[in-house]
Amino acid sequence: MCPKENIMFNAASFLENRELYEGYGLSAASELKLDFPTLKKNRDAYIEWLNGIYGGMIANNSMTLIKGWAKFVDNHTVEVDGKDRYTADHILIAVGSRPDKGGFEGDEYCIDSDGFFALEDLPKKVIVYGGGYIGTELGQILHALGTKVIQVVRSEILRIADDDIREQLYKLMDLSGYEYRKKTTIVKVEKTDSGLRVHLSDGTIEEDVDECIVATGRPANVEGLGLENTDIELTKKGHIKVDEFNVTTVPNVYAVGDVTGAAELTPVAIKTGRTLVERLFNNRPDLRMDHDLIPTVIFSHPPIGMIGLTESQAKEKYGEENIATYKSTYVNMFYSLIQDREKKPKNMIKYIVNKQEDEKIVGLHLIGKDCDEMLQGAAIAIKMGATKKDFDRTVAIHPTGSEELVLADPYV
Repeated sequence: MCPKENIMFNAASFLENRELYEGYGLSAASELKLDFPTLKKNRDAYIEWLNGIYGGMIANNSMTLIKGWAKFVDNHTVEVDGKDRYTADHILIAVGSRPDKGGFEGDEYCIDSDGFFALEDLPKKVIVYGGGYIGTELGQILHALGTKVIQVVRSEILRIADDDIREQLYKLMDLSGYEYRKKTTIVKVEKTDSGLRVHLSDGTIEEDVDECIVATGRPANVEGLGLENTDIELTKKGHIKVDEFNVTTVPNVYAVGDVTGAAELTPVAIKTGRTLVERLFNNRPDLRMDHDLIPTVIFSHPPIGMIGLTESQAKEKYGEENIATYKSTYVNMFYSLIQDREKKPKNMIKYIVNKQEDEKIVGLHLIGKDCDEMLQGAAIAIKMGATKKDFDRTVAIHPTGSEELVLADPYV
């Protein structure tokens, strides 16, 4: 998640929790209203300030910033805006990915994630097409802000997630009134006087749709790079092919980040870039990026955190007989004063362990309030090879949501 999306996540969190005010003796819930233009203005100003910091870092480190569109004219020469040409001992490609188009009739009437951040006003009704990170995050942000959202997915929402976590997410979506259509596609989008008319494969037609957000994937941003003028090869999925040291099929030309298709997360790209710099310029010739046990958070409402293998992946890798799981479901104390027990959202923590290695943790999956902040510390321990018994031996911090990390069965 980028900083501007995190700001939207935080704004949505304020609004979705207003029903808790009464239980805490607060009376302003009915007066809490969203001024979307102000939110956008302040968010964009923050991003501009943040970009200024990065610009300052470039200037302060004696780097030259050349703004323009660069393309290769041969293996070791790039041309910017068809004018100036540059060559170097090392060339790094870090152009990321771009939003997919949709591929259905009328997709020109739709917007992507970039279009979402360009919205000047909060739409009343939105179709979100896609069940991955971006589609789920944007859909749930809009829902919490007050938009009627219908998320349309070709199979399941968040297929990357562990099955139990996904099922818990569905329950929490149902509890909040979030609407989704599984195993459904968009057939056609038409522009009408009152907005958009969206035809779905289940035979339904949604009228008066303000925005249709397409979030069905992000292909590598390789178009226009002039790769045809080089010996740089692509994978079958269209990513730039690299080896374990992030070297492309051309010596001294490297690629990192989403353009390589490896763990498409901002911190992974940053870590990979730093690793490459250490190897090239700090005499560490064997250093390479370790892609094992990378923690990640999906900023749905509530957030989902994960590191390592899902249960099905672990059973496939180690054998079903060698895998055990431990789960804990609980209500975060933040929701303790909700009077209707049925309306209290439940967190879930799930450990996946390898019984052959003294129940070494090979996967940890969380969903619920504050799970985004809980995962990082646990990820360090798991990266160091922690077992379930190591967590069991740790004293809990009470009362917190994170104490469930060390209280999940079998607690001794």
